[in-house]
Amino acid sequence: MGERTVSWLIYTCLLGLIPVIARLFVWSISNSGVDALDISDLVAFGLVLHSANEVNRISRSDRNWKTVHNGMSVLFLVLYALLLFAVIASPSNLNRSALLDTTLLLSVVSFALSWNVFKRAQADMEVSP
Repeated sequence: MGERTVSWLIYTCLLGLIPVIARLFVWSISNSGVDALDISDLVAFGLVLHSANEVNRISRSDRNWKTVHNGMSVLFLVLYALLLFAVIASPSNLNRSALLDTTLLLSVVSFALSWNVFKRAQADMEVSP
């Protein structure tokens, strides 16, 4: 694994996972009823991934490809914002289990999209003079 890959994993992914890691730590050492995973933690992870969009670093790529991935990032940012609003606005009226499953799926897809963009940006940098 290259230095840029490790750097991206640490400074983007690990930074985005700080709320998840902190909650898991508190959950593992306490009996306070803290859930092991929460929707807001996964929303934070997704927001970090899409905010740190690497598409703009790609110079040689197809313009259409860049537009599609920027649009996907904006769409995911809106979805995460709506999820966060739903959790904050009406916590008692929600099916938290379904929302957690949905947010977990969105987080996995966000990671896959971000990984794809990162790898394409990395390949573009290796080809560029």
